[in-house]
Amino acid sequence: MKIFLVYAFQPDSGRIDSPYCITSHLHKYLSDRAEVTYDVWDSKNIPEPDEDTVFIGHPHYDKSTITQQVFARDLKFKAKCTIHPFHHKRPEDNWPFDEISKKADKIFSICGPYWYDSVQNTQFAHWKPKMTRIDMAVDKNHFPFLRKKFNIKGKRTLAYIGSSMPQKNLGMMIEIMKAMPDITLNWYGGDGDHPLAKLKNVQAIGWRHLTKKVAQSIIDESDIFISTSISDANPTTLLESRAWGLITACTKESGYYNDEFFTELIANNVAQSVSAIRELLNKDEKYLMQRAINSRVEIENKYNWDNFCETVWCGLQCFN
Repeated sequence: MKIFLVYAFQPDSGRIDSPYCITSHLHKYLSDRAEVTYDVWDSKNIPEPDEDTVFIGHPHYDKSTITQQVFARDLKFKAKCTIHPFHHKRPEDNWPFDEISKKADKIFSICGPYWYDSVQNTQFAHWKPKMTRIDMAVDKNHFPFLRKKFNIKGKRTLAYIGSSMPQKNLGMMIEIMKAMPDITLNWYGGDGDHPLAKLKNVQAIGWRHLTKKVAQSIIDESDIFISTSISDANPTTLLESRAWGLITACTKESGYYNDEFFTELIANNVAQSVSAIRELLNKDEKYLMQRAINSRVEIENKYNWDNFCETVWCGLQCFN
């Protein structure tokens, strides 16, 4: 099989954060099994049509870029597929890809099960017959299990790792922390000028390169990771945090649901979310440690790069 792959940056970038890690792992996996040509998503290099090659690319928002042009010009390939994160509560994030998706032979959707399971009730319903859902992944070697103990009851703290982009729904997190003035939230990546950072019980730590030393400090300082996202494909930070040994609580709109290792928070229901978070904060350490250990096992068995890449590879076999 011949494959033309388009994604973020170069496969040898050395970056372990998303989306760069997707490029490196997927490129290597496919290259071990097929003849692969690669280009970056913001490239303006338009490839020659090749009816012996399967094209699979991330559709950059810039319509002059490679994947956009392959579809706009109706260039002839053996098959044309897209691959990108998907969520639908903020349709403006994915609706610009609708025309491409109508023409695509397959849509590889990187998203938690919530978005795939509910897509038939949205304006993206016509995508579903073409969709193959892919779970995000973490490298267990880059994100080792670091948890040795939890802080004692009354001293436990919350963590949030991420930005203040609209899909993160930090207005809800502000209300949660206002309702829990006795609990501290450590915001890694926090913007000191954001209203969340102005709360007395929020520590806006700023961006950190996630070395093992930094990760260990996060584990030592924090016990529960919370996500209040309203439209988020499946944040890798939730998986990375679980890999290290944090307990996770999130809205189903963070992508993950029906999983015992993600305690559910109800989007914009502050009372329910505070209750669920306090219940975790008051659990016995034995319970928290066993959950962290079992959670790590699921990360290694389910959310790994072999599963991610194999899902793509198997999805491409119908064109072989």
